[in-house]
Amino acid sequence: MTDYVEAFRANLPAGITFDATLNRYFCNDKRYLNEWEVEAYLNYVKKFGFTAISAYAILGLEPPLVLDFEESYFRTDGTATDLVSASTHTRATSATYVDANGILQIAAINEPRVGHHIWNGSAWVYEGYLHESESRVQLLHTTNALVTQSKIVSAVPHTLHFTGTGTVTLSGASTAGPLVGTGTGEENRVSLTFTPTAGTLTVTPSGDVFDAQLEVGSTPSSYIPNLAASGEVTRAADAMTIPAANLPWNPLAVSIQMEGTMTYADTGTSGSGSGGSGDAVFYYWHINAGNYIESFLATNNDQDLISFAQESSGVRDVVNLFFGPTPGINVPFNIASRHGSTFINGAVDGTALTADLTPTALPYLENTDMQIGSTFNGTIKLFRMWADDLTDEGITTGTIADNAFSVSGGYFLTADGEYLIVEET
Repeated sequence: MTDYVEAFRANLPAGITFDATLNRYFCNDKRYLNEWEVEAYLNYVKKFGFTAISAYAILGLEPPLVLDFEESYFRTDGTATDLVSASTHTRATSATYVDANGILQIAAINEPRVGHHIWNGSAWVYEGYLHESESRVQLLHTTNALVTQSKIVSAVPHTLHFTGTGTVTLSGASTAGPLVGTGTGEENRVSLTFTPTAGTLTVTPSGDVFDAQLEVGSTPSSYIPNLAASGEVTRAADAMTIPAANLPWNPLAVSIQMEGTMTYADTGTSGSGSGGSGDAVFYYWHINAGNYIESFLATNNDQDLISFAQESSGVRDVVNLFFGPTPGINVPFNIASRHGSTFINGAVDGTALTADLTPTALPYLENTDMQIGSTFNGTIKLFRMWADDLTDEGITTGTIADNAFSVSGGYFLTADGEYLIVEET
């Protein structure tokens, strides 16, 4: 064996190098510990060819546009860039998010809340970018250590939430609850949604009640500090736009994939028949009400449907898929769609619909910006877009966790520059 190793190193095949310091063989920047592994890889490359495929490709098709908030990797026109260059984000006020240690952080005006974490029951998990398209008003004051106070409220859903081991009791316009705390820290934030009668609502805390919030809405939103002894504070809406110049375009077909979590309630909202409406609108690419591409979630008719739609010159085509999870906080989703001049289809969490083959045109959107999360409260991990038809196989693959490993074979380049051999799945 020693003779073999010495002879191999003295007569390395073309394409293989040896680093004596690391005691590793290299081939196409892929490192190997021993001779037979690197030689087997070289023979594989010689036989089947070599193509670097990034972690974002599906069925060998590279997406020119990538917004990977989880990995802080951004790409436009196939070239790595930064988030500011890839998209435009606005928010007229500061806002809070949770860091890797579960500590509330404050993002400045217009600063996207990248770096947001969610408690999964045992650890803080990085979920990427926190996006809340709905502005909210903090109705309470002295929120860091709540004191008794009364507010004039209307008969619409309100949500109360806080951290700590104390209790909050409601009286007057509502006697819902009480809301009992389970511990300090953001991982122990508890919430109560209720609909009061119009009138005066009294909020009475006892024990340790920290970072409390009362807001109009059927779901809790990110904490809005109001440390003053009176008044209310507004958190403005997030808006994210991808400029037309950064959007891949093909008059015959485009494909889109998006992954994250969403917080929503069953409000009975319908997205049918009108672009840009629903309980959640994941992406909305429109030039006017009669020409657009979109994906949205609607809870009308007691069914949660994720829909994929396109409309060209007033002719709308849509495919729907029942969304299994129930409404709630941080509900995960992974969706993809393919839009063409003769087809439309979508997939959710690895399940594709039956393609609609009735479209006769793709709306012309080449010079039109796209809105991400125009109606959306949640997090976005990943957004990808192709000027290609991924096919039903591709959009199905794109909505399966770790889908990048489903390539049929070849040399695989991950986002951080590591190389793997993928033989077949």
